[in-house]
Amino acid sequence: MSNRTLIYFTLSFFFISPIIIHILEPEKFSTYIKGLWWVIVTTTTVGYGDYFPETTPGMIFGTIVIFTGLFLIGTLIAKISERFIKWIKMKEEGKMDYRGEDHYVIIGWSDDKIKDTIKEMLNSDSVHNIVLIADLPSSPIDHSQIHYIQGEPTEYETLDRANVAKSKAVIIFSPQGVPAKYADGQTLLIATTIESYGEKMNCQIYTIAEILKENHRINFKHAKVDELILSQQSISYLIAHASVHKGSSRLFMNLLSTESGEKIYVINKKKEWITYNDAFEEIKAMGALLIADHDDTSIIRRPNTIIPEQAKLFIIADENTFQKISEGYVIHS
Repeated sequence: MSNRTLIYFTLSFFFISPIIIHILEPEKFSTYIKGLWWVIVTTTTVGYGDYFPETTPGMIFGTIVIFTGLFLIGTLIAKISERFIKWIKMKEEGKMDYRGEDHYVIIGWSDDKIKDTIKEMLNSDSVHNIVLIADLPSSPIDHSQIHYIQGEPTEYETLDRANVAKSKAVIIFSPQGVPAKYADGQTLLIATTIESYGEKMNCQIYTIAEILKENHRINFKHAKVDELILSQQSISYLIAHASVHKGSSRLFMNLLSTESGEKIYVINKKKEWITYNDAFEEIKAMGALLIADHDDTSIIRRPNTIIPEQAKLFIIADENTFQKISEGYVIHS
């Protein structure tokens, strides 16, 4: 039985049955509402006993109502369960579109690295939902804030399904098990696709890409990737720095982790801050430290330089101090 036929039959059954029982026993079921109440109670429960047929035709019809009701209710429950199971299966297999906004999109999958990234992102107050795009048979991670999309990230259809145009940022991870010279090429292809998709949708898509080789950086210039992360070399730099300046690796990891007390946050320029020194002194007085404007860390040597309106000021602070500083701002973290 098709869904439409089942719905029509069920509605007809509940509409006509009260009329029939009223005709068969007009004194007992004097109104249509009483008949409808009896039909609903009889088909969904064992009955309350407040209304029941007393004549032979009424009892025969009551028996028909009981068995028909069992069939209809059972079929409806089975259909609903089937739909629900199908919905869960489609969600697990990444076949359901995402229509939310202000989410973060992660492209690619590797067990430890991306799991750790997702964990850190979800620990941040500013990240509420993540859409994961990968070419896997089912979702590799089960979390209420993560929506899986199975597909090829170089196809517009996949980007549409992930609602990339309404996302806050797209993070492209380097493919696993691929030589560096080819892995960065795949990453570049995905980044270029996202850039052209943004032009098509008339929107700016903030893109962060992981690359493996420094000399490939220039190839990403025309793809307009906002941030490039040299993953392998970053680890090499960290190890080298830790060997010379012992304990520095713990400092860097604490600043990067969302689980430590002091974290790196970003705030916008306050109107009364004219120079970097104005911002530095007020932020310091509240128990935090101004360290950079965008990626420019030289501002500490230029305290009298005027702060541009488009400044993004990076500070080191604990969460309570950050909340105090952030009052009245449009904040990013």
